[in-house]
Amino acid sequence: MLTAASINRIIATLFASLLLLAAAGCSSGSGGSSGEFSLRLQQGANELWEGNPAGLDIPLDITRVSGHVAQISLAISGVTEADSAFVSTAFSNSSLTPAADQSSVNLRLDVGVLPILPQQRRFRITATDGRTSDEVIIIVNVKPVERDDVYLLIGQSNMVGFGGDGTRQSFPGGPDEPNGRIKQFNVTKNNEFDTFLSVSDYTSIEKNFEDPIIIDALDPLHVPVDPFTQTKDEDYIGLGLSFAKAALPATSRNIILVPAAWSGTSFCNTSIAPAHWNALPTSAPFHGNTLLFDRALTRINHALQHSGGILRGILWHQGESDSNVECANQYGYNLLTLTQQLRSRIIADSRGTEARGQDARIPFVVGTMSRGADSRDDLSQYSPEKTVVDNVHRNISSTVPHSAVSVHDDLTPDNGFPCGNTSCIHFGTKALREMGKRYYDALLDAAR
Repeated sequence: MLTAASINRIIATLFASLLLLAAAGCSSGSGGSSGEFSLRLQQGANELWEGNPAGLDIPLDITRVSGHVAQISLAISGVTEADSAFVSTAFSNSSLTPAADQSSVNLRLDVGVLPILPQQRRFRITATDGRTSDEVIIIVNVKPVERDDVYLLIGQSNMVGFGGDGTRQSFPGGPDEPNGRIKQFNVTKNNEFDTFLSVSDYTSIEKNFEDPIIIDALDPLHVPVDPFTQTKDEDYIGLGLSFAKAALPATSRNIILVPAAWSGTSFCNTSIAPAHWNALPTSAPFHGNTLLFDRALTRINHALQHSGGILRGILWHQGESDSNVECANQYGYNLLTLTQQLRSRIIADSRGTEARGQDARIPFVVGTMSRGADSRDDLSQYSPEKTVVDNVHRNISSTVPHSAVSVHDDLTPDNGFPCGNTSCIHFGTKALREMGKRYYDALLDAAR
């Protein structure tokens, strides 16, 4: 039977053993005076600002017991993979001797593809002499870059929004209510008779933007606000505002939308609009010009320059006007070329020049076309040409890097989503609100 004195001796022995382990710096070897050292950090506020080129310096030093002269190597890693995301690290001296037992580690957080919220990250710093080791865990408070999130909206009528006149519900508490953290560039109307009269008008800053140049986003996004009433003279909606509302909880910054879509447009020649989406001049039969691409490039470049924001993604909804015998087979190539040229020719932002190039990691999202059917028409079954275009959308991630598709097959009247203006080629208002949410989900997939 153990006596009280025996129990006290056992406890004392265990306590002494724990003290020896602590002094040895969590030794993984056999211990001893030749392997005893400890890794220490100097106290300070560990704040790491996203995008700050100077990063965060954390001083550290080694305390050795008398007689320890072995070289000590330093290493750092995130406690989890998420902790290390977009973080680069460098020691001022990663190999220490008794004559130089002080170092520092620099952490630099590059601006990521997606915005981040304020957060804490943990890193493990390890020191080892090959026989024994010590480690410390540091907690770093991460601060998001102070740049707004910018999104480019391009395509044709469903991106503009043809859900139905008089359907906007922008009253307080309504589904289309403006949000003070969601902004838009105040762009001119898509009107070739009053605004875009010549080729040069498509790349003119004066012809593309109204005053004030940035406003609270209000549907319809592609219509300018009246400078006197601060309202818009049309009252339909698109998918852009609901997209931004879905994205808002994941960012600490404002969201800025850049509208650049145009109804009835295509890569090929059409009788509806005089401008087309080709990213490069082409002499191919039936193919049109580059005016809409040039206009979109003008708008997004000026938006980034004016706002200082970061391009977070490109949203595209188009394809109906290219679903014909002359154009459908070229749609995949034309869409790939458009993404490559946008990613290459949009000016650099806080992500740096490495975030530009044909395959740059700029999320690109496309959406499937309507399969609606009502008394006006039935689009539930696609023609062979429309099927070709639809397959490009559904397989976009296999041909365009960092892209994804938002699928809308179920947004039909049978499922409670009435079609929009003129015909079921247009999604209705309820569907457009849902599409914005799905576009955001797809953007998260494209960012991976």
